[in-house]
Amino acid sequence: MAPTILLGLISILWVSPPFLIVVFLFRYLYRKTTYTIYDNVLRISTPLKSLAINIDSIKKIRRGKFWVESRRNYSVAYLKLRIIYDRSNYVYVSPEDEESFVDTLQAINPNIEYSSERGLKS
Repeated sequence: MAPTILLGLISILWVSPPFLIVVFLFRYLYRKTTYTIYDNVLRISTPLKSLAINIDSIKKIRRGKFWVESRRNYSVAYLKLRIIYDRSNYVYVSPEDEESFVDTLQAINPNIEYSSERGLKS
């Protein structure tokens, strides 16, 4: 084998394990999102950040495909729920059971408007 090919193989084997560890750690931390409703407050938590939203301040929930800003994203799915609260604040979430999540929020605050983009499938 040529020395350059051998050197390339050794460098790939040297770099791959740390890269894979970083990717798996990121996926673990990113996908571990919990949604908790307690005392009329929706708490969205990940290992690196959390957010508390008063359910009475939620105006709209919209289901769709969105371009997402990283600091407002608590979602790991392609289809997301966009929760608009207060005057113009919003956050993206993707709970496992969207229907019961929205129903629970609407049971606490019946003024929440819910809509979905046309043609979306689960």
